Amino acid sequence: MEQTHHSFCRVCINQCSILVKTENGVATAVHGNSSNELYRGYTCVKGRSQPDYLRHSDRLMHTLARTADGHHPMPVETALDQIADQLADIRDRHGPRAIASYAGTMAHITTAPTAAPLHDALFDAIGSDMRFDPNTIDKGGKQVAASLLGSWGAPSQGFASPEAILLIGINPVVTCTGLPAGAPKRWLLDTLAAGCKLIVIDPRRTEVARLADHHLQVAPGHDVAILAAMIRTVIEDDLFDHDFVHRHVRGLPELRAALSAFDPDQVARRAGIAATDLAAAARCYAGAPRGYTMAGTGPNMAGDGTLVEYLVLVLETLCGRWLRAGETVAATPTLLPPTSYVAQASSFEGKWALPGRIRVRGLRRTKAGMPTAALTDEILTPGEGQVRALISWGGNPAVAFPDQQRTIEALKSLDLFVQIDPWYSASAQFADYVIAPTMPLEVPSTTVFLDYLAARGTGYGIGQAYGQYTPAVAERPPGSDLIEEWQFFLGLMRRMGYPVEVTPFGTGPQGPRYTITGQPTTDQLIEILSQDASIPLAEVKSHPGGLSRSDRLQRVDEGDPEVTDRLDIGNPLMIDQLSEHLDVSTTKDRSDRPFRLLCRRYLHVYNSSCNVERTNRGKPYNPAYMNPHDLAALDISERDLVRITSDRSAIAAVVHADAQLRPGVVSIAFGYGPATRDDDVWAVGSSPSRLVSVSDVFDRYTGQPRMTNIPVSIERITSEPQRHQQ
Repeated sequence: MEQTHHSFCRVCINQCSILVKTENGVATAVHGNSSNELYRGYTCVKGRSQPDYLRHSDRLMHTLARTADGHHPMPVETALDQIADQLADIRDRHGPRAIASYAGTMAHITTAPTAAPLHDALFDAIGSDMRFDPNTIDKGGKQVAASLLGSWGAPSQGFASPEAILLIGINPVVTCTGLPAGAPKRWLLDTLAAGCKLIVIDPRRTEVARLADHHLQVAPGHDVAILAAMIRTVIEDDLFDHDFVHRHVRGLPELRAALSAFDPDQVARRAGIAATDLAAAARCYAGAPRGYTMAGTGPNMAGDGTLVEYLVLVLETLCGRWLRAGETVAATPTLLPPTSYVAQASSFEGKWALPGRIRVRGLRRTKAGMPTAALTDEILTPGEGQVRALISWGGNPAVAFPDQQRTIEALKSLDLFVQIDPWYSASAQFADYVIAPTMPLEVPSTTVFLDYLAARGTGYGIGQAYGQYTPAVAERPPGSDLIEEWQFFLGLMRRMGYPVEVTPFGTGPQGPRYTITGQPTTDQLIEILSQDASIPLAEVKSHPGGLSRSDRLQRVDEGDPEVTDRLDIGNPLMIDQLSEHLDVSTTKDRSDRPFRLLCRRYLHVYNSSCNVERTNRGKPYNPAYMNPHDLAALDISERDLVRITSDRSAIAAVVHADAQLRPGVVSIAFGYGPATRDDDVWAVGSSPSRLVSVSDVFDRYTGQPRMTNIPVSIERITSEPQRHQQ
């Protein structure tokens, strides 16, 4: 029997409201929900392709265990028995720190309401803080920078009626960050039509750059200097919010002195743009009464993400881009517990670091989490505290982690490696156990992740109060032996003898704690974890297509006049680091490595996920894009194979022309490629992470290595490659 069900997509952070058609329990089609006022029918090819994922011939239907002659199916309950025994043995012999986890990009997107609380409960019980995630190889500088600046007790102006938007190294119509969850391009077009100005800083003329009032197509490596020069212009032209700065900010004299070295004319010349364009962009942004700035992976992956994000916050603070007393918080939480907002600053006095140290490069745990780029060294470095067991879920470390060769060496050396994965991925190949999980349409969930994103910082999540619940709308494949991620973690806790106490997702360690007894269903677990939600779960369920609301919104309260905390725009750590950028560029020109490797994103994949026939449409690889003038100078033609060489390693790639790129750069997507160097790049793509060194250049706070703006050389391998036949 054919049916149509309301649901929402859990393939990326946009979490689109969708309609799922099923026939006898099998999903046959996914469409956007045009009646949902937030999404207005929007979906992408990844979300619409979900029926293909569920019944794809490569999907794992049973857990695999490694034996002497390879991986073989094993009942998941048997695997849980064995894994629990091995974890207990490693804990007893080597201590809790020897057990680590990696929660990849898909871990929280697909299973946030249920699996994350159980994962945290397991590692709390074990006593290990060795918990890693993609944040510190993506944009971890945001959280550290906020700690160095201090906190405003209310959200930024953000998506609430902006009159100027500044986007740095980000393409929101592809990434679904930097614009509010919903129909991103339509929202942007509507906002621009209402008079909002758009300023984009990017070496590539992206989809959003083509809509910009000001596009600074800068050479890579100049983000810090460009921001410093813009801030200097705002101060010298007296465009900052004097009242807000006087009442709530400190450090202006120190900042002004540090910026004196960043002459806008010199910065613009070295970045390859006109000084008049730089000044006009700064004045356009600061001259608007309301607005927001969002920096993406481009500047964050360049080695100084924390400093970049601190300067973003300095610009926001000088312009007074924070909600004030009496203003409404448009994105008031729906499924998170209520919170209070107050118009005052809180100084963290440098508390950017948290308990938990790494044994290499002087790194430690920060507000951004554990430095993921150091995990391989934690596995490979002998001594007390060496990581010997890893549970990876929702990610693909063998492809996603920087310095791929060392990552694979580390994965192979583990005493126990568990990979939870619906596919036999590059990482799964090295696992002792590959746990086959359910996929999103097969399980219930809520959009609490959207509330969490909105609270995380400017440029994330929803722009209005919204929530949705979905039941399971597709049946699991017949004969399969699948497990939900939360059941996996709960099963380990039960077998290891731990009581199960959980904190709802997004509430942090100070959130309410609930004891889980027995074996609840997924819906029962969601009910338990949602009982303190701002809007009752039952009310959200009563709107199966999604609940958008403009009532029961919270307002920002007046600050306490006795509080003297200030936002610090002259933090000594950041001022000292800024002085190191007086040469403007983060990497020097090199004759042996004349090109700069830049990261990019695609709409049809989500990092290493969703790359199937229907989404890639016959192009499963990740092209290396170059400006046509560079290709001509190197006598390279479209679809030639080239060798891209960094100081760390080399990869083969298929080259494509992109006239929207600045000359001198090569742009390629991460999340592709094989675990070894011998596979056909036409079939699986190239591994840019292999070119990345984790120790040469890295953010001193988050440990994030330079993963973009990497000096490379390019040479042709052959002008007539033999294309892999699918």
